[in-house]
Amino acid sequence: MKETQFGKKEFFIISLMLFSMFFGAGNFIFSPMVAKDSGEFFYFTILYFCLTAVALPVLGVAAVAKAGTLKELASRVNPLFASIFVIVIYVSIGPLLAIPRASIMPYEIAIAPFVDEKYNLYTTLIYSAIYFILNYYICLNPSKMVETLGKYLTPILLVLILIMFITAYFSADLQIANAQGKYLKHPISSAFIDGYQTMDALAALVFGISVVAALKGYGVQHKSVLSILTVKTGLCAGVILMIVYVFLGYLGYKFGLMFNDATNGARLLSSISDYLFGKAGIIILGLACFLACFTTTIGLIGSAGVYFESISKIKYKYWIMLWCFAGFLVANLGLTQILKFSVPILIAIYPIAIILIILSFLNTIIDESKIVYCFCIYTAAFIGIVNALEMNQIIIPFVTEYIVKLPFYDAMLGWITPSAAAFVISYLIHFFYRDKA
Repeated sequence: MKETQFGKKEFFIISLMLFSMFFGAGNFIFSPMVAKDSGEFFYFTILYFCLTAVALPVLGVAAVAKAGTLKELASRVNPLFASIFVIVIYVSIGPLLAIPRASIMPYEIAIAPFVDEKYNLYTTLIYSAIYFILNYYICLNPSKMVETLGKYLTPILLVLILIMFITAYFSADLQIANAQGKYLKHPISSAFIDGYQTMDALAALVFGISVVAALKGYGVQHKSVLSILTVKTGLCAGVILMIVYVFLGYLGYKFGLMFNDATNGARLLSSISDYLFGKAGIIILGLACFLACFTTTIGLIGSAGVYFESISKIKYKYWIMLWCFAGFLVANLGLTQILKFSVPILIAIYPIAIILIILSFLNTIIDESKIVYCFCIYTAAFIGIVNALEMNQIIIPFVTEYIVKLPFYDAMLGWITPSAAAFVISYLIHFFYRDKA
C-alpha cells in the first residue's frame, strides 16, 4: 500500500486500537472510585487522575516513537539495563500482572456472583481457558487484530459506556458523597497516585511498537512520518480515554452517596448498573468490562510476541502461546491474590518508566548524556525498590529508615525529590566535562 493511501479512516482505526489497548481492567474501575471518594472535589481530582492515567501514557507512546523502540530508548542508560528493563516490563505487565488481572476481571464482576462457591474453581478454569484460546486465535494475525480492535470491539465498548452515562445523567437527582479517606486530606496526590496505578505508562512503552507496526502495515515507512503519526494517534487515543474516564467517573460522582459502602470500583459499577438497568445491568457491565479487558490482553500478548520473537529464534506464534498459557495459570489464582502481589512490583518499576519518559523529551538539551540518564534512572530505581521491599516488611539496615523520611514517601512518590536532585547534579557534571572536552 502506498503511503498516500493512509487517510482519516485508517488514522481513527489505529487510534481506536491504541485506546482499546490502554483501556483495560484497572482503567475501568479506578475513575468511579476516584469520583466516589473525592466527592465534592470530583471535577478537580479527575484532572489530576488524568495526568498520570492519560497524559503520561500518551507521552510514553511518543517517547518510544521518537527513540524508535523501547530498547533504543532504554539503551541511553546502557545496553545491559535496556535488555533487563524491557524484559521486566513485558513480564510484569504481561503474564505476571496485567494479562491475568484483565482476563479474570469480567468473570469476577459478571459470572462469579451467579456461581455456587463449590463450583467456582471449575467455572474459573473453563472461563479462563476459553478466554485465552480466543486471545491466541486473534493474536495469530496482527493485521486482523487491528481490524478487530479498531473496527468492531472498541465502538461497541464506547456505546455501552455512553448508554450507562446518559441513563445515569437523566435517572435521578444528584447525590454527592463527602470526600473521604485519603481524599479528605490529600485529594490532589491521591488522584495522581490512583492514575499512576492504572499501569498505562508501562503499557505505553510496549504498545508503541504495535502502533508503528500497524502504520507500516498501511504503507507508512519513513521514520519521521511514523513518529509524527504515532504521536497523533496517541493524542487521539488520549482524548477518547479522558472522555471515557470522565463519563465513568461521573457515575461514581452521582451515585457515590447511594453506594457509599462499595469497597472497590468493580462493586460500585456493579451496584450502579443494577440500579439503572436491573439484572440486565450486570450483563451490560460484564460485557463492557469483557471488551475492555479482552482488547487489552490482546494488545499485551501481541506486543510481547513481536518483541520476544525479535530477540530469539522462537517464532511469534510460540511466544503468544506461552504468554496465553502463563496468563491462564496466574489468572486461576484469583483476582484478590493478583492484586495483592502487584502493588509492590509497580512501585519498584513505575518511577523508572516515568523518569525515562521525561528524559526522552529532554534528550536534546542533555545531549543524550549517559551520566544524566544513569544518575536519574538508578536513583529512581533505588528508591522504588526500597519502597517496594518496605511494603513487604523487608527492611534494609541503615537505608530504609532514612528513605521513609523523604518528601512524598507516604504517597509512594518518595523518588521525586532524589531524582530531581540527581538530575541537577548529573547535568552540572555533564555540562562541566562537555565544555572541558
